[in-house]
Amino acid sequence: MIRRPALRGRIYTSDAHILADNIPVYNIYLYLAEMRRPGSMDKSLDHIEEVVSRLAAAIGRENTIARKDIIRHINIKPGLPFVAFENLDAQEIARANTVAMTAEGIVIMPETARVYPYGALASHLIGYTRPRDPAKASDRRDYFYYIPDQVGISGLERAYDRLPEEIGLQNVRGLCGMPGFDIVQVDNRGFVAQTLPGGETPLDGNSLITTLDFRAQQIAEELLAEHKGAFVLLNADTGAVLAMASSPTFSLSDFSPFPNNPRINELNRDPDQAQLNRALLGTYMPGSIVKPLIGLAILNDGISPTDSIECNGYTPIGNSSIRCTGHHGEVDLQLGIERSCNVYFNIRGMELGLDKIRSVMEEAGFGSPTGIELVEAAGVIPGKAEKQRSYPGARWTAFDNALAAIGQGTVKVTPLQAAVYAAALANGGRVLQPKLLKAIRSPQGALLYSAAPQVRHHLPATRDQLDIVKEGMRRVVNAPRGSGRQAQMKQIVLYGKTGSAEVGPRDNRHKNTFFICFCYYKGQTYAAVILVEEGDSGGSTCAPLMRQFFSRWLGVD
Repeated sequence: MIRRPALRGRIYTSDAHILADNIPVYNIYLYLAEMRRPGSMDKSLDHIEEVVSRLAAAIGRENTIARKDIIRHINIKPGLPFVAFENLDAQEIARANTVAMTAEGIVIMPETARVYPYGALASHLIGYTRPRDPAKASDRRDYFYYIPDQVGISGLERAYDRLPEEIGLQNVRGLCGMPGFDIVQVDNRGFVAQTLPGGETPLDGNSLITTLDFRAQQIAEELLAEHKGAFVLLNADTGAVLAMASSPTFSLSDFSPFPNNPRINELNRDPDQAQLNRALLGTYMPGSIVKPLIGLAILNDGISPTDSIECNGYTPIGNSSIRCTGHHGEVDLQLGIERSCNVYFNIRGMELGLDKIRSVMEEAGFGSPTGIELVEAAGVIPGKAEKQRSYPGARWTAFDNALAAIGQGTVKVTPLQAAVYAAALANGGRVLQPKLLKAIRSPQGALLYSAAPQVRHHLPATRDQLDIVKEGMRRVVNAPRGSGRQAQMKQIVLYGKTGSAEVGPRDNRHKNTFFICFCYYKGQTYAAVILVEEGDSGGSTCAPLMRQFFSRWLGVD
């Protein structure tokens, strides 16, 4: 039995752009059984070597095939044709045919190879494949000759290689189909004598329709090109991921159809970690983007949104103090969000205490995976145990509560978690599971599965409380002195929040900067986050990029 792999399913954007496809790759095969010569095996080997040399000269390639390679193939894979040269272009095919007309046993035929038409676009999400290792294959012993299929190594290629059990489609194939087989008879010298009836045709894999919007993904990656960072755009009503970008990035063309090993080695040593999906695996101190969330905890604690606190530019706490973003005077909740006043949230955070801060962060999805299909980090929510891990022997104090309330200290989130939280603020408090899968279709195009929204948590807030916080976020972008006013647009209203946090050792301090937002446009609700490492501030670095994104994507000013 000779195993025959199935054709792998395609991966599409939601608007029908092909992100992962299969292409024919033309190779020269030698059917060694047809190249035998009377007499000893050496005579046959001499003839095969002479034909290979003629082929190499005709197509202008170096002959790297040794006699031992041919002997090994005859001994180990006698039922399979011998691959002499791979990936021929049109001119090479024409020249090889001139040799094939004068020598038996030469066949030029296509194999399928995985290809990624857009190279670097969404490369962190799509992932790549490589041939399955026969030694690790569960069905290896079923076949005398094993031709491997392509198996997903990372990204969606890996996540949907086989369908996850939770989808509930036990009899539906994922991207990887079901192999078939041929039955051949081999003679006593190891050559194929004939193909016998009774084989099975492979069943091709099903195609994956992602939630990605092609233009949104393109624009997001272009805007991040000069930065280290991440961008996420969600449909806030369904959790569908419309765009997810990470920068720096890499091209999937380096991995398939023919691996560029020097380039792959460079990527593996890259200090900027181009293969790291910062949107899912990067964890960052969120800074002031948590202030709307803490605002909900403040309201839930019975504090009136109009109760004000005097801001003199810093918060004294024992022998220490925390600087504010300015001297704001009398500050209530909405002004505290608008101007990103640390003093207001420091004092309210100390009043709330650790348990209430932790509780609201947990409900927003911080500190645990979002449930997206790809590998992701869980992040960290503030707490005594978390502080002990970072600073052994240190006690939790009021100062830590003050820091936690402005998104600093031991709290860390992924950009995706920040986007999910922004979506919950926009959609009435539902913390949704983000999804990259929209649908699964058969090779013939029949719909086999359609994903539905899944609610994981609810923000602990009433509709009125959410409206109070959202008004503060509207002012962040649209008030004359709002911290995110550089994101302001004329034709749509963005609700936003800036954030930045100093990180790194004393001799190399820098800021990671955030901007989260949401908007309502033509019956749709969108939530987005942008993170830029080593930025100036959320308001000056990230907010203008977000404005550019929505302006280009929606075609508005």
